[in-house]
Amino acid sequence: MRSATDYHRYFPALLGLIVGCCLGTVAPAAERPNVVFFLIDDLGWTDVSFMGSKYYETPHVDRLASQGMVFRSAYANAPNCAPSRACLMSGQYTPRHGIYTVGDSKRGNAQFRKLEPTKNTTTLADRFVTIGEALQASGYTTATMGKWHLGKDPTSQGFDVNIAGREWGSPSGGGYHSPYKYPNLVTEKPGEYLTDRLGQEACKFIETNKDKPFFLYLTHYAVHTPIQAKKSLAAKYKAKAPVGGHKNASYAAMIESMDDSIGAVLGKLDALKLTEKTIVIFFSDNGGHGGVTSNAPLRGSKGMLYEGGIREPLVIKWPGVTSSGSTSDEPVIGVDLYPTLLEAT
Repeated sequence: MRSATDYHRYFPALLGLIVGCCLGTVAPAAERPNVVFFLIDDLGWTDVSFMGSKYYETPHVDRLASQGMVFRSAYANAPNCAPSRACLMSGQYTPRHGIYTVGDSKRGNAQFRKLEPTKNTTTLADRFVTIGEALQASGYTTATMGKWHLGKDPTSQGFDVNIAGREWGSPSGGGYHSPYKYPNLVTEKPGEYLTDRLGQEACKFIETNKDKPFFLYLTHYAVHTPIQAKKSLAAKYKAKAPVGGHKNASYAAMIESMDDSIGAVLGKLDALKLTEKTIVIFFSDNGGHGGVTSNAPLRGSKGMLYEGGIREPLVIKWPGVTSSGSTSDEPVIGVDLYPTLLEAT
């Protein structure tokens, strides 16, 4: 782990992500904010109500959007999972950390390959200071819950707590239903739903660490394939008419479960009177999966560098900085979050 002085090279002279758009100042050191970062897997630009969907239902995220700033021109660092997450964690672009894709860059039939693939790694090397390490070194208690997908155990890269994070990018074992096969996640009851459980674990972490600064990285496996929902919720959406290409009932139910878990976490912050002391971020790692959702009016989907593969819903609620119900059309990208959060904390 590098010393704290190394982190200064990451600080921009001006915060490109938010400060230029908003009123207010960063809290003094004596009032260091908590950080809750919701990173959703494969969520498309219009897969939430506040971005215009009339099919998916996301009341809790909508409430967050109404209380913070919605960035309407926000972009992922890459069109698929691992490279996007590596950029978020390291604050650096793909040519520096070398994670370009989720597996072997030479996979597929070589005879159809027009270019020699760039050499790829699937592990974020120790030489990169993660945002977890940076915040941990400055006194934050850190936790990652859900998808990691960067190779090593997150506890070796700046996280005090790891629940369900590992090298794989999609659910295994029972998928979204218990029994689970994840680190530090023991099945508590048959048929338990992974998204619900991760929300519960996040609430426990907040309760335990309510009296000191914390960084909670709740990175749901949802809504990555396999498309597995709670039957009761899926039935609700089967009764709804398709809207704008959005018609997959199970996918919609997965989105609602994700939203409910976020509602539980936001409710815990409210109950503990931590809401005004906490920066909350809602973001997706890449565009929606073309086989299960529509990214219209954007072209393309996950895995593509068209807008549909990289343009994301982004909400930031930063007490004292963002204004309720505000929007920004300033183009921003996920890698901006690293220096912004270090400056904020």
